[in-house]
Amino acid sequence: MMHQLAEKLQPFIEGNSLVKIVEDEFSYNIVLVESGEVYGFVHIEEGRFLGFQKMESEEVEDQTPFDTYPNVNKMLAAAKLFADSFIDRDVHFSMLNEWSDNSFMVTYEERDPKMGLQIPHTGFTLFFTRDGILTSANTGITDFQLEYPEITLSNEEAKQVLKKSNYVQLDLHIPDESGTEPELIYRSSHDIMSVGVDGRIERVTEFIGAEELSAERISIVRPASTIEEMLGISEDLKKRAADEDSVIWIHPAAEEDEEAEPVISIVSNETGYFSYSNLPFEMPEDSPPLAVKILKEKALEVLELVEGKIHEKFVLEVPMKMELTEEQEPSDEEADNIEEEEEDLYPEPEPTQMFTFYREHQGYRLEGLEAHVHVGLYTGLIRECSVTRLSPEQTAGLEKLNLEPAITLQEAEERVFRDISMKLARCVKNFDDERLYTLCYMVDFPETGGHIEKINAHTGAVSFVETGILKESD
Repeated sequence: MMHQLAEKLQPFIEGNSLVKIVEDEFSYNIVLVESGEVYGFVHIEEGRFLGFQKMESEEVEDQTPFDTYPNVNKMLAAAKLFADSFIDRDVHFSMLNEWSDNSFMVTYEERDPKMGLQIPHTGFTLFFTRDGILTSANTGITDFQLEYPEITLSNEEAKQVLKKSNYVQLDLHIPDESGTEPELIYRSSHDIMSVGVDGRIERVTEFIGAEELSAERISIVRPASTIEEMLGISEDLKKRAADEDSVIWIHPAAEEDEEAEPVISIVSNETGYFSYSNLPFEMPEDSPPLAVKILKEKALEVLELVEGKIHEKFVLEVPMKMELTEEQEPSDEEADNIEEEEEDLYPEPEPTQMFTFYREHQGYRLEGLEAHVHVGLYTGLIRECSVTRLSPEQTAGLEKLNLEPAITLQEAEERVFRDISMKLARCVKNFDDERLYTLCYMVDFPETGGHIEKINAHTGAVSFVETGILKESD
């Protein structure tokens, strides 16, 4: 079997080199016959070929320049050969798109035999470099089921259902690019996925079974401790500057070791803050964990020390109480195999309660600017704190941004829905069972080729999502 698989793979190997498949302890290696070097890895499960991964090359300077047009014909020919060589089902070309600067993705999918619709996650996915070298391949699922629910509305009726669902929303946009000002924009809802063929709006939160937790305002916080005290930094620990933005504390016994693992670390700069405390912890036998109210006060206190005036900047997501589960006792045989030195090297961390804070500006939630604080359930120490910050330029831009839109919501909706078409498609029915497919109407922009990303609420300027699509099926 491995010899036949190697022969099938050879046309996809860079330079068409002879290869063999060598079984290792944890993998199946693709080995170049002439040099003996490992070219990559084959993924096999229960005797079925699932794909392969080429080893990453360190010769970055030899990559084809990004301004060179990609070798599309070579990619498409390789994808067709892959379908003929490895797939014994009826699959069809779906899309070729630019995934990143030097990575291009080709997908093939099966089609619904009755309706001709593409079935996501079937067929295979291939990744190529710009010059058409295949770097990885993944075959899709084969044991799926198709449901044929009654279609109770047309695509135009589905479009009207979507329009009435608050699909277009006013929001703030904070660009990643430096020198670009924040914008007041209209955008599509991030929660709405599609419209069911029964006319029901289908939402991401419902699909994944996520409970939408409420957030609460924060009162003025007056810290009674220092950050050092809240992390558990004692006089015994030795402080050391790690680099320009970070400082660490190490165990005194490791003071002479330049590579010593830090016990406590803080990194802080314009883009964010991160700290962790890995002080040893022993689970108490009788003491219960601290009350959530106390843990919450500590989370608020440390964030105030890090950011300041958090009652003006953040709201707190109502925390879900951390539930402790009984640790599984290892069997006698497993216990005998545990080395005491390993226990010292990898001590059991303290269980924590996590608190999530969302950054807001004038009632608008700023996506991607959350803060997360993990507080030790028994010690109350801040075990981890991470904050994504606004840069001074972004903060200044927000402060001077006019929050009164010049374009009305109705005008923005008319602009968005002028380009929208609802496309009947196969979609996964349940998050927990990706093999069961039903029917739904998906948002499509057939005229522009790309979804509208945002509309500037002051100028009406429209921005489109960069799809990277170079070719797709009819």
